[in-house]
Amino acid sequence: MEIVISDEAYKQDSGPLLLLAGPGTGKTFQLAKRIQYLTENGTSPDEITVITFTREAAKSMREKLEKKGNEHIEPAKRPNRISTMHSLCDSILRENAKAIGFSEDFQILESADLKKILIRDAALLAGFTEEDGRRALFDKSSANPKVSKISQKILQQYAEILKVCNVMDYDDQILLTCKLLRENKELKAKYSSGTKHLLVDEYQDINAAQFELIALLSEDHRKGLFVVGDDDQSIYSFRGGSPEYIRKFAEHFGSECIVVQMQISRRCLKNILDCAVCVVAAHDATRLDKGQYQYYKPEPGRVVVHDCPSDDGEAEVVAHIIKEDIRFSQENDKEGRKAFILVPNRYYSQKIENVLRKRHVTFSTQLSDDTGGWKNILDIKNWAEDFSSLATRLSVELVIEGNTTSIPTSRARTKLDQRARVLKKIAEVWRIVLKDEKDFLAAFADASKNDAGLKEVLQKLSALKTAYDSNKIQPFFEEALAILKTWSSREYFFQEFEKMLRSRSVIASNPGGYEVKILTMQSAKGLEAELVFVVGLEEGGIPRNSRDEEIPEEARLFFVAMTRAKEELHLLHCRKRTGAMTFKPDPLDLKRSKFLDALPRGQFESLFHQPKTQKRKQASV
Repeated sequence: MEIVISDEAYKQDSGPLLLLAGPGTGKTFQLAKRIQYLTENGTSPDEITVITFTREAAKSMREKLEKKGNEHIEPAKRPNRISTMHSLCDSILRENAKAIGFSEDFQILESADLKKILIRDAALLAGFTEEDGRRALFDKSSANPKVSKISQKILQQYAEILKVCNVMDYDDQILLTCKLLRENKELKAKYSSGTKHLLVDEYQDINAAQFELIALLSEDHRKGLFVVGDDDQSIYSFRGGSPEYIRKFAEHFGSECIVVQMQISRRCLKNILDCAVCVVAAHDATRLDKGQYQYYKPEPGRVVVHDCPSDDGEAEVVAHIIKEDIRFSQENDKEGRKAFILVPNRYYSQKIENVLRKRHVTFSTQLSDDTGGWKNILDIKNWAEDFSSLATRLSVELVIEGNTTSIPTSRARTKLDQRARVLKKIAEVWRIVLKDEKDFLAAFADASKNDAGLKEVLQKLSALKTAYDSNKIQPFFEEALAILKTWSSREYFFQEFEKMLRSRSVIASNPGGYEVKILTMQSAKGLEAELVFVVGLEEGGIPRNSRDEEIPEEARLFFVAMTRAKEELHLLHCRKRTGAMTFKPDPLDLKRSKFLDALPRGQFESLFHQPKTQKRKQASV
């Protein structure tokens, strides 16, 4: 498809239009200016709908339009519909709840843990296995369009369980909205009248259901479709997202399509973006060729590849560079600088965190923790307040997983047949709920009369409820600790407590407001910092595996990580890592990532770090 170069795509009066906007090229500015341009040229704000990928992006867009400046729009001309796709669907479904068999006050299931439990229940209730349930969960989570007949039956049973509880799966919001619009022409006409101009952000991340929704809402007004994205930043295949939607835009929406590219990078300096483009171009053969980017600032920027002896050495390198950058920012009165440390997963951050603390560098992290002790206690507290069926089902699971009943937990390596029989009995409780319209707690109490293990669970739930009703924190906390076995030791308790406090820290206490964040590469998308580190650049880390079909997306994820950097980018790989980090034998000789081989000569430096007892030598590449 032909690509036009322009910095004023927002002024186009014909379409559908795809705006290819690479890192830092101004996609948010273009969307805001598009809204402004439309309203200033006679378009009613009620005919404009803006779909963003996250709630934060929707909030940021509204703030841009409210703020005095180039993108300001007076209140009467601001569109009301600036939201995520799920939020848009939620409003449509609530207005038509009866048509889909729900009441208007339906709840949304967003808990991944509870979804896993319920789909397992649905599999067992439908006469299939726990493994079948895992497959159905994968199909559901990845929005797999080619679902097996077994998965279809399991997911249908899962939907029936949710419906009897007046709860809707988060992802089903889009599927049900598409169904409504397909089957009811009047409703489709009603809602498409508000999408005469449909603006879609992060188009490269949509999946099949989201594509169908966009196609349905824009079907009568193709000229007004304005989507923004970059196929190099498509990183959500685990949710069914695919760069093919952006690459086949013209094929999907016809010969009248216009494709415009933004070429001037206002975030990344030249060496940083050039290095990132070379990596993704080398490993993603079907990417759209965007030619040579141009750069707003004349400075080349700095890219450094660090060859570290071990993960201990890596942590020392990261902490030293950050400490020096804090000193530099103080001496040069550069307040509010940011540094990001991007990791493949939370295990890669632990040694870095320890060294940063020793160097008295304050940092925040939002890396997930599998222990989830505080969450478990809050889940029990929520159940004790409302006894909803889904809260009860989750609480039953938490009690069993505490290993304080005779029922084997999911961690058990023996008594698997006994566990399977109990899980089947618990799943059968839903049959009573569906048939007799009882809540899960009442149905579970009936089932426990003839089963000693279920009776133990019911007794422990009763004890938790009694302790909560005492209106004192200590009895409830002690009972929850005893039954749920939330923390196996005092040390684990304080570790999780400390992580929880750090993850909620929003005040940078380093000198000059210097902010340090530790993030996964995916969670850093949409963010930027002057100084960025990417750690774990070994085969088995980045990329995670070497399967040919997964390498293009892993290269795109690395591209996203690299392009968070505005001025300076450090890429680190280790010759050895501990087994606790890699889950492989320790010590382990590691091969550096194949992605580093694609970096363009002359645009990065290379540092070889010796163990502490030896000197470090430097070489430029």
